[in-house]
Amino acid sequence: MSRGASNVIAEALLLLVGISLAAALSSAVLSRVSAIQSRFSVAVSELIQALGERLTYVYATYSPSSGAFVVYIKNVGSNPVYQVVRSTVLFGNVEGMEYLPYCSGDQRARCWELVEFGVANGVVEPAETVAIYIYNTTSITPPYRFKLVTPRGTPVEATFTVYG
Repeated sequence: MSRGASNVIAEALLLLVGISLAAALSSAVLSRVSAIQSRFSVAVSELIQALGERLTYVYATYSPSSGAFVVYIKNVGSNPVYQVVRSTVLFGNVEGMEYLPYCSGDQRARCWELVEFGVANGVVEPAETVAIYIYNTTSITPPYRFKLVTPRGTPVEATFTVYG
């Protein structure tokens, strides 16, 4: 073989290796871009859901028969509020509030529970009003403070006094 022919073959091999490396690199970059796009889409979807989630305080009272404060809240947003039982609830008075866990089993001391009117599915649909029963076993002076923060971060809070 002549020297010119080996140079052509060497250049052709280098060109093939270069094209293969470029294809591998672009494939890796495109897969990363696709993963980033997927994560971004999920984040934007969650943000849109959170923006449509809006709760408002309606009314609060004390129920002597259940030994609980009852706070009524309404979904005035355009999206349902899912997994309400995973929300964070704080209760107290103007001097301070304490975290209350969700009631489990028959335990009804220093906890809260969701009571739905109609279909009990753990979801607060748009225009639905629900009751939050707060079982507080410690003495507390009014005015009372309540705050609920949904798993998506939507807050609803109120300061109230119970008469009667």
